[in-house]
Amino acid sequence: MSTLDFLIILLLAWFLLYAIFLGLKNSRIGKKISGNIEVQPLALLLKTYRFNNYILNYGKKRTKLFKIIGELSIIYGIALMLYAIFFLLKNLLLLIFPNQSTAIGQASPIIPIIFGVTFTPPLDQLIIILIVIALAAIFHELFHGFIASSQEMKLKSTGAGLIFMIPIAFVELDDESLKNFPARKKLRMLGAGSFVNLLQAMIFLALILSYPLAIAWGFSYSSNGVLIYGITDNSPASNAGLLVGDAIIALNHTPIINQQEFSAYLEKTKPNETLTITVERDLKDFDITIKLAQHPYYKNRGFIGVSTMDYHRPFLSFIPSVLQYWIYLFLAWGFTICFSLAIFNMLPIPLFDGDKFLTELLSIIKNINIRNVALNAMRLLSILLLILNIYLSLTSFGFV
Repeated sequence: MSTLDFLIILLLAWFLLYAIFLGLKNSRIGKKISGNIEVQPLALLLKTYRFNNYILNYGKKRTKLFKIIGELSIIYGIALMLYAIFFLLKNLLLLIFPNQSTAIGQASPIIPIIFGVTFTPPLDQLIIILIVIALAAIFHELFHGFIASSQEMKLKSTGAGLIFMIPIAFVELDDESLKNFPARKKLRMLGAGSFVNLLQAMIFLALILSYPLAIAWGFSYSSNGVLIYGITDNSPASNAGLLVGDAIIALNHTPIINQQEFSAYLEKTKPNETLTITVERDLKDFDITIKLAQHPYYKNRGFIGVSTMDYHRPFLSFIPSVLQYWIYLFLAWGFTICFSLAIFNMLPIPLFDGDKFLTELLSIIKNINIRNVALNAMRLLSILLLILNIYLSLTSFGFV
């Protein structure tokens, strides 16, 4: 099943679910569940009050720990907000003046993830991305709740849900009771979500940097060839019967240890050249002979039609070789999503935590008019920077 087929099926399932909910809305069952379940055309929210006690008890038992985390959340919240604005400003300049990129780095595409519109990954990547988003959202909201409960702030409800296919979680606080708390306590709670996402991103980054060690529980530490994780349609590899999960361990009986050796060998090949490839599949070796095509970007170079990475041999035959690729994808997307959430969530834009965070920071300004001018100026600057970055990214890089 392709990603597009999956999205269409999911869209139809949403409309069916919404139609069923509307049909049950005035029934006895509908009235019973309406207090805990809310269904909109592309959104589902599940509220619970039972989980409140767990968050309250856990937060109260570890007040010292969460006070330290809260204080760090204030420091890193300010740092993340300033960095987000600086990053967007610098990136905007690189998008407007691309010639500067040679001196100060490349512009990064700032494109919101809208599956099927701005971003359509393969189905396996889509599943991994959704798992990462769920983990990021759950820990983000949990730490809002832990910090709040450790400071005796009232929780109204907790819950989870879906917006189309994006998993979300939420901790709903009693806004009226929050008015009586000092700004410092509110800052601790508001910055905690982004702070824990930053910690998650650092953990993912550490695992990426030590990737062979991270998978050493089931795979060899050293590289033993290259793993095929993608195959181009109608390519020599596709026509020869190579599969995702196969490992190339030799070319013309020359052992290939890693991606670097694989690329270096292929750079010397020519179109229409015959190549003997030694493949490992399910820990068994066999040879296949293929005729190289012309490389789509380098006319004088041969082309197999595979996407590869360093291959680490599984210890046991029932461990799929492609699992190491999925683990790497999980770590890479984990870092990207958690780091992005940590940064952009602290922008002073309405609906983001950064907006309430800055509001509390500016409460030290006694003059209300000056305070509002400063707050609205920062909001306007952040919104403009974000919109311009997204617009120029789409025009420069297009949809993925």
